[in-house]
Amino acid sequence: MPAHPKIEIGKKDSNFLLQGDVDALLTNQRLHFSLKRLGFERIPEGLVVPFQPQTEIQTLQDVQDILRKFGFEDDLSVGIRDDRENFIREQENFQEFSENARLIRNDEFKDNPELIAAFSSFQDIIGRKLVRKLYPLQLLSAFHMAFAQNACNFAVPGAGKTSIVYAAYAYLKNLPKDDPRHVDKLVVIGPLSSFAPWEKEYHSCFDEKPDSKRLSGDHTMPRSEKEEHLFSGDPAEITLIFHGGVEALQKEIMAFLKANKAMVVVDEAHRIKNPEGVWGKSIVEIGKEARSRIILTGTPVPNGYEDLFNLFQYLYPFRYKNILHFHYGNLVEMTKSADLDAPRVKELTDNISPYFIRIKKSDLKLPRVKDKVIEVTMGARQREIYDYVETKYLRSFSQDSSATIKDFLNKAKLIRLRQAATNPTLLLQSIQATLEDEDYESRIRTYGVVPEEFQDDSGILKKIADYAKLEIPQKFVAAKNLISDCLARAEKVIVWTIFIQNAKGLQLHLADQGIRSELLIGEVEQSDRESLIDAFNDPENKSPQVIIANPFSVAESISLHKGCHNAIYLERDYNCSNFLQSKDRIHRVGLLPDQETNYFYLLSKESIDGVINEKLEMKARRMEKIIDSDIPLFARINDSDETDLIKALMQDYAQRT
Repeated sequence: MPAHPKIEIGKKDSNFLLQGDVDALLTNQRLHFSLKRLGFERIPEGLVVPFQPQTEIQTLQDVQDILRKFGFEDDLSVGIRDDRENFIREQENFQEFSENARLIRNDEFKDNPELIAAFSSFQDIIGRKLVRKLYPLQLLSAFHMAFAQNACNFAVPGAGKTSIVYAAYAYLKNLPKDDPRHVDKLVVIGPLSSFAPWEKEYHSCFDEKPDSKRLSGDHTMPRSEKEEHLFSGDPAEITLIFHGGVEALQKEIMAFLKANKAMVVVDEAHRIKNPEGVWGKSIVEIGKEARSRIILTGTPVPNGYEDLFNLFQYLYPFRYKNILHFHYGNLVEMTKSADLDAPRVKELTDNISPYFIRIKKSDLKLPRVKDKVIEVTMGARQREIYDYVETKYLRSFSQDSSATIKDFLNKAKLIRLRQAATNPTLLLQSIQATLEDEDYESRIRTYGVVPEEFQDDSGILKKIADYAKLEIPQKFVAAKNLISDCLARAEKVIVWTIFIQNAKGLQLHLADQGIRSELLIGEVEQSDRESLIDAFNDPENKSPQVIIANPFSVAESISLHKGCHNAIYLERDYNCSNFLQSKDRIHRVGLLPDQETNYFYLLSKESIDGVINEKLEMKARRMEKIIDSDIPLFARINDSDETDLIKALMQDYAQRT
């Protein structure tokens, strides 16, 4: 005999309805408290416990566990029994689906006749629909994406993620319209710089211009025009929107997704990694209405394993906890332990492996690159200015043995040293005016750093002020000579520079030498930037042949490898991610096997340049090793901490002096 009469569990709207001797439930204080955690309410018919559609069965199990713990039996209504059986059956089907996705991801499905037949059908459709031929790893990745429908592609930059998406999209679009997997619209959420590549790749994949609509980037577009597209009965096939533009149109986008069978792609998805961020929350919410959800990023965990949390919340909004099997706090702790071989890290990787695929740099089999360091001897005036600045700052570092980059004044000093090593004229400007890195600028404003370092020495201040009239930076001369060599071979060249004024100064110097160049920096309008990139990346187009670019402006989603195979680095900072990303602009999938890619690094002799070069090379080797792992944990390399650079600079200075 049970200790208490049975409690009948039925349904009332989005609540479980508990009936029977409910007074006995409420007189037990511990049981009452347990039900309170589930948000129960007393109504005339009994007790109601609310649930969300995606958590219905979990809430039911919680209610049953509480009742049984305190000696009550339960009797489920027929409808709830059916729901539970359907859930169990769905779970079993999902487990089978996940295992099949894992087999495809690992290319281990040769003994599975069903998957072999599906792959054959996929290849047949792709062969007819795409004019672009995919290489084997792209084909496998596209098949995995099409099969899973909700998938992450963590391929490194330059692996052809856009083509992979279009292949999967083409397959799903070609399915019968009554097939639950069928899609006929594509929504891409990404940086503004990604819009043109998505449109160009469509043309390359299907040999026709895309029917696309950009909802971001045009500041003159009224909201009514955006809404007209989203509520249209016949909208464009491709909708492009900036990550930060989703929140303002969230309701309208969700209505669009309810009315259309759409694949929603989040490009450069590491930008939505914060589960509490506005961008992440709004994109996760609209994803619930998508028929297919795709995540694209080459850096899935830039800060730690916790960065995966929001990606999978978007990917499977009703299952993400069951897929990860780790709460957000668990993931944070895993990152802090920094043990890549820890059992929990392997468990996490195994849990998510059916739902992501990663093409590594080593998988691409790209043609070789040639790195060449070119040491430049400073002019006499630059040498005098640099030595003054270096002595002044190194003395301050040595007086503070605990000097770290966490003191923003020290970061400003390192910026000043890099300016003096490349072009002393930059020392006349505020740091804000020399950089386009918004993070630098915001912190400078926060800490109130101003360029007052040279006010106490009128002699050196005059030398800095007169520098541009009396001397040309020798890096400008060296860059011009390299550019002339490239042009003599009828080859294009891109020059990378951190400092915006350097870009403008080099452009003027080249013009004086009869060489025309174009700037690719933040102040160039998006439409002009796209036209410039198109012309530069076209091997048949002979103008422009020289581009001077800033890595903060041309960091993501841009390919230059078709037209350019030479890159000159006027100077570099300590940010390894930006450095490697800039290299990837011209070293990507699509190069001919015998194509040589050249990188030239200009270093001022006996300066901070040599220290940065040495430390950056070490960091790049470590980062490239991490990049070639399945889940690259970039937090293992602190890309913003230059404390070790201060120490190395002091050692180098001591040896030289």
